[in-house]
Amino acid sequence: MIEVGFTVALIVLAVAVLKYVERRSKGTILGDAEERLMARMDALERRLTDIQDVMIAIDEKMSRINPEK
Repeated sequence: MIEVGFTVALIVLAVAVLKYVERRSKGTILGDAEERLMARMDALERRLTDIQDVMIAIDEKMSRINPEK
């Protein structure tokens, strides 16, 4: 009976170690994906800032042409 208990405990321990190793290896992959995502977000932010600057410049020019608005 004790042998069965040790076998079950060994199986549970092996599964726990396997899950731990899987999570550790996925962590580096998620880190790489996170870095790529952050780089893309920075590029998008720069583009949106450029678009915003253009829209502000157009608005200022339109205000000069039609000052009553």
